[in-house]
Amino acid sequence: MKLIIDIGNTQIKYFVFENDKVKAYSAVSIDQWKNTLKKIKNDYPSIKNCIISDVNETITKDLKKALMPLPIIFCSLELRLPFKTLYEPSSKLGSDRIALLAACSIQYPNQNILVIDLGSCITYDILDRKGLHHGGAISPGYYMRYKAMHNFSSRLPTLEPKNNFPLLGTTTQSAMHVGVSQGIKAEIIELITKYEEKFDSLMVILTGGDAERLPKPLKNSIFAHSNFLAKGLNYLLVDNIN
Repeated sequence: MKLIIDIGNTQIKYFVFENDKVKAYSAVSIDQWKNTLKKIKNDYPSIKNCIISDVNETITKDLKKALMPLPIIFCSLELRLPFKTLYEPSSKLGSDRIALLAACSIQYPNQNILVIDLGSCITYDILDRKGLHHGGAISPGYYMRYKAMHNFSSRLPTLEPKNNFPLLGTTTQSAMHVGVSQGIKAEIIELITKYEEKFDSLMVILTGGDAERLPKPLKNSIFAHSNFLAKGLNYLLVDNIN
């Protein structure tokens, strides 16, 4: 068994894999990581290896101590990877994006792919059919847009994302919901259209915790994968321990 850890800006996700199947999954806030990890280690003593994607880096040192003596590797471009990148400097390509690109390379070889990850930020990454990463885009996610409107204004309230609201906002709250949701939807559609002009037969993969907030299907070519990043990390772990 293998332990996959995905540390984001606000959450930490644990996946226990047996071969290529998820046997257990937990997602908790960063401040609850210790108790959850302890339970996983007790419940699955046969875990032999671990890989970590860490875009937060606030608990890295303590996490490494808590995982001892389990062998650990960190997701980075220093690993053996199934793709190459044009990103500059390559060291600034996030581990979450590396894992997603690895999943694209292994699961959908020889295809032009746009993978869109909706988390704290929305990331867009293009991988061509030759396994070359061309870069992409980064923009604020749902929560970040709501928070920015509240923090950088004197009167706009703090809101949580909401899925059901009228297209024409008749209150401040509903107008904010429309602006965030329709703004993200329009952004995604426009970028897909632009990238399709450069890359033929483009497959679009939609993933991340907030992907569920988008209408389905957003477009016929989109496939949603809830654990796509974790699968990419699992691929990398297997390939780099053999």
